[in-house]
Amino acid sequence: MNLSKYKIPLGSLPAEAQEVANQKTKELEFINYRFSPKLVQDDLEDGVYKDLNHSYFVKCTTRMDGVNPAMIDWWFDWHLPDSERYKLWHPRDHIASRLDNNRDHLVTNKERYIGMDSYVEEYIGKKLFKLCISFIEPSYFGFKEGEDNSTSVCAIVTDLSTGVKIARLLHHVSENHTGSLMKSYFWMGTELSHPNPLKNWFVQKLSKLKLAKRFLLNDQSAKDLLIHCYEEMNHLSKFLPDLHKALAKEDSS
Repeated sequence: MNLSKYKIPLGSLPAEAQEVANQKTKELEFINYRFSPKLVQDDLEDGVYKDLNHSYFVKCTTRMDGVNPAMIDWWFDWHLPDSERYKLWHPRDHIASRLDNNRDHLVTNKERYIGMDSYVEEYIGKKLFKLCISFIEPSYFGFKEGEDNSTSVCAIVTDLSTGVKIARLLHHVSENHTGSLMKSYFWMGTELSHPNPLKNWFVQKLSKLKLAKRFLLNDQSAKDLLIHCYEEMNHLSKFLPDLHKALAKEDSS
């Protein structure tokens, strides 16, 4: 399929998102990702938060007119294995995307991304990251799927340069009268770990030292992630309804 129609320029952020991006980091002992259903119901303001252990929490909200939760599940299935598709999402910062998993035997959109390891290269701020985004069942974040007209995209993020699991993410999408409301959450520096037992021992020790964590995480890196998420999700909402409709029509023809 020729995707040139959907390669639209990255627009400016909505005024309310820009206002949040200009705010200072706030101190807060934030909720663990395992209690995400409570977090989704809370009225926590968008922004960057830091706890006493020098871990960070980022929240941003995107109004996605014309998008429903099922389209988000479709998107996370459709774009993962292909760099050209991935670049649609953020034409400036996204560089490459690939999957190593075999998905031929899977049917539904959620089945085709949950359990997958997505290997991506992207800029967040001025730094190029090589990451593995491992999508997991929403139940690990405390959700019971199918209770309402919403979807939850949950993942663990590994920095491939160090092998350290550095973050958890959640995109919770609920339907409203104009489309959907996406609430995105990121836990940075919470439960740092490494699959190698010896390296994990060092990671666990270092993660308890605030000075050491400051070399990995700071206010600017968390703000860069906030802005990146605002940009990619607002951009996605501009072309996803038309792209989804076109491919649905193509599949049925």
